[in-house]
Amino acid sequence: MIRYIVKRLLLMIPILVGVAILIFTLMYFVPGDPVEIILGSAATQAQVEAVREEMGFNQPYLIRLGNFLKGILVNHNFGNSYIYGTSVAGELASRFPRTLTIAAFSIILSTLIGIPLGINAAIHANKAPDHISMFVSMIGVSMPNFWLALMLVVLFALNLHWLPSSGDKGWNYYILPVVANAVGGIAGIARLTRSSMLEVIHADYVTTARSKGVSERSVIWQHALPNALIPIITMLGGRFGGQLGGTVVIEQVFSIPGVGAYLINSINNRDYTAVQGSVLYIAFTFSIVMLLVDLVYAYIDPRIKAQYEGQSKKLAPKRR
Repeated sequence: MIRYIVKRLLLMIPILVGVAILIFTLMYFVPGDPVEIILGSAATQAQVEAVREEMGFNQPYLIRLGNFLKGILVNHNFGNSYIYGTSVAGELASRFPRTLTIAAFSIILSTLIGIPLGINAAIHANKAPDHISMFVSMIGVSMPNFWLALMLVVLFALNLHWLPSSGDKGWNYYILPVVANAVGGIAGIARLTRSSMLEVIHADYVTTARSKGVSERSVIWQHALPNALIPIITMLGGRFGGQLGGTVVIEQVFSIPGVGAYLINSINNRDYTAVQGSVLYIAFTFSIVMLLVDLVYAYIDPRIKAQYEGQSKKLAPKRR
């Protein structure tokens, strides 16, 4: 297992290098001059050329790419924002806890509600509870999260005055963003759990457990659910990894200064260094999350763990 983890971590290096080259190339060929944005429209051509020379924008593509990769791989530095002059890594580090809070609690809420809802629908397949659960899930999947966020603000902040509408000054400021962000996840997880449970609920080992007199509760939660969790974990991992890159719409609606809001503002301001650093950060966090998902697979499914251990034995040096 340790060999597998080390191998996956080493494979992240070429992935991140590839992402770095891709995002740098895209930013290089994007129309617009960041120097003119930095100096403003009142700057003279001589001032623009002087700053462009100072920042290295007059250098060829390959030289600028090499300097960019050297800064990331050797100096571990994302650079400074063109617009604000602050460290991109420092900005991401300060904003990450807010994004992590929204993402983590959204996933927890989606899991705690979505999985039982899907199990209940599978147990009562083609019956009233199933139809009701799937109807509610369909509404949740179809509902735009920005519209839901605005409706929650109107109801709980403007009309009832129970919760704040924007900001991040306390734990209560995160209730509406988490709920608005979790509704789509609840619906998606419920639908996936239902379909996955229906595949295993009539399997031979489940029938055998029932024939041995195992309670229906134990059959569902101890025998059927663990074997139905693999696709659910895949969905949760992908969703969590994506949200760690910033819940862009939610952060914008509730004015939460997270990673997503930082990335959007950087794109709007043509702050190329901040965009490049943000994308690399998203790629790194997503890779880490998917590695953790693979490890959870091994914990839940002994067959996958045995496969990992078998690969480790093949890679181990043979003793003479």
